[in-house]
Amino acid sequence: MSRFLTAGLILFPFVGLFLAFPATFNWDEAIGNTVVYVLVLGFVNVWLGIGTAWWLMFTESRWKTAVEWFTFLPLFIPVLATMFGMYIALAQLGLVGTHIGVGLVLLVTALPYSIRLAYNAMYVIGRPLLEQTLTLAPWSRFGLVLFPLLKETIRTIVLFSTVIVLSQFVLVQLMGAGLIPTVTTRLYQAYAGNDFALALQNTWVLILVPVLLYLGIGGLFGIWIRLVKGRLQ
Repeated sequence: MSRFLTAGLILFPFVGLFLAFPATFNWDEAIGNTVVYVLVLGFVNVWLGIGTAWWLMFTESRWKTAVEWFTFLPLFIPVLATMFGMYIALAQLGLVGTHIGVGLVLLVTALPYSIRLAYNAMYVIGRPLLEQTLTLAPWSRFGLVLFPLLKETIRTIVLFSTVIVLSQFVLVQLMGAGLIPTVTTRLYQAYAGNDFALALQNTWVLILVPVLLYLGIGGLFGIWIRLVKGRLQ
């Protein structure tokens, strides 16, 4: 009974959407910006998250504790509490209202979680097993060992950064100074303007982007793992 109740609660928000599908999808600047942010930030989060987690796992530096503390500090400080500081810093650099500024803010928001996810995954795998890969070149180590071992973690990091991009209306609107449209900002404008067709389209985009990304990453992992197995044989 509890399983049916849980499934019902999860599916309840989507009931209305299943009854109303947009007749057409109009590709515009907002969708293009959103897709670019999702792909770029997903890649950068995986790269920096795994790289930083690897350093924290193996470094013997006396600065490790301080770096770890500052790295994980945003995990328990709300984004809104640091948003104004980021705005001032970006304004001084002339990055407010630019794609780079918006991308940096979204990256800063998601990166601590990506590092923590990668670090926890490496901790579960164990340092002794990972130490055996130190003789490999960095790209071989990642492609032949870390990529297959951390596939679920990588997928989680990419999807989490995607959710950050698709949900952070305030950050994008403030740091973009209203000049950088995304699906999320257009969605709020459509709600405010009672544009049902545009709101419905953007809502479905918010659903389809993570779903297609999830399926695409799964297919990519399947192909790469088969190639790795073929090479090892």
